[in-house]
Amino acid sequence: MKTVVRESGVSLIETMIAVLIAIIGVFSVGALIFQGTVTNKNQGTEVTRATIYAQDKMEKLLSLDFSSCSQSASLQPAGCNTTNISATGWAQGLLAGGTIGPPVQATCPGSGASVGYVDFLDSNGLQLPGSTAATGCSAITSAAISYVRMWQIADVASTGGPGLKQISVAVYSQSAVNSGSGRPVVVVSSLLSNPN
Repeated sequence: MKTVVRESGVSLIETMIAVLIAIIGVFSVGALIFQGTVTNKNQGTEVTRATIYAQDKMEKLLSLDFSSCSQSASLQPAGCNTTNISATGWAQGLLAGGTIGPPVQATCPGSGASVGYVDFLDSNGLQLPGSTAATGCSAITSAAISYVRMWQIADVASTGGPGLKQISVAVYSQSAVNSGSGRPVVVVSSLLSNPN
């Protein structure tokens, strides 16, 4: 007697479903790799820009006259203010004080440890307010702040040598990947000694 053997295979519908699942998986992985690459590139750009802005602020602070910018704020010349804000208490020069956070000082402060030790940059890295004549905080509230620079100056104990100050500058990017975490993108520190 002859028995009939049924051959079973894969139908066209099953094959199409398997191919569809494979395509969805490949596109999902591809999108994830693309997003990771873009995020990594953008974060690298933010770190580079923040480093440039931190170094720029550090150079401005290091170029201040040690003697005249270390005296009482009321006695300092206008050139000791590097913030471009001329409101009361903003001429801190090289006086010990300030903070580098966190938290970031996202708005122009009217009081507190950040007054005179913070400035704001637009998306092009230009210091706010944009006018050449320094103004108060009101000019900053309407501007789009992209970067916040905060610095701290500390007097280092002298061992009989010249006066020494430690300056630390932190830059926060409002558009960095982890900007909500409250950590600076970059922190730069240097020492400044009294040349006299």
